[in-house]
Amino acid sequence: PFVRRVVTPLGRRAFAAIAALTPSNHLDRVHAKLVQAGLASSLRAEEFVTAQVLATAFGLVAAIAWSVLGNPAERLGILAVVLLPTIGALAPSAWLNRKVTERKAAILRDLPDVLDLMAISVEAGVGFEGAMEVVCRNFDSPLAEELSRTLKEMELGLSRREALQNLKRRTEVPELSNFVLALTQADALGMPVGR
Repeated sequence: PFVRRVVTPLGRRAFAAIAALTPSNHLDRVHAKLVQAGLASSLRAEEFVTAQVLATAFGLVAAIAWSVLGNPAERLGILAVVLLPTIGALAPSAWLNRKVTERKAAILRDLPDVLDLMAISVEAGVGFEGAMEVVCRNFDSPLAEELSRTLKEMELGLSRREALQNLKRRTEVPELSNFVLALTQADALGMPVGR
């Protein structure tokens, strides 16, 4: 098919060129936001930046085409040439910021119930990892996904402290960060986790 023979190779070349021109610290910031939005597994930072560039270019082409073919007033034409590419550049970032905010709100909303279930499980004699598994089985939410990922990291050999620090970094929800801090302190001091 035409898409496979022509469009895909051109897309890869454009993708590589845009990624090479983008500063690595900007890509790191975009990647961190994608992780916080829960989109890092389906969208790479380079792809997001490429989409931003393409949206900006599309806005510019559309504004120029309208200015040339539509014969608007001069002020409107100049306004379109300035505004449409700006909207094309900012719209993907606004979408990503909204996704991050929604995910953080969902995590914060589920946190009290998750903590209650974990406390009940630990006080009933289940270990900390077992309590996290109980939460993952009974909740279908971003927080349960993050706890499941934390469990997988521990199964792969990371210490509890490192896995919890990764959880804190991935979510950046202050209340969850306080919970992680309390857990790591309890772990270090040998205090009961249920308390």
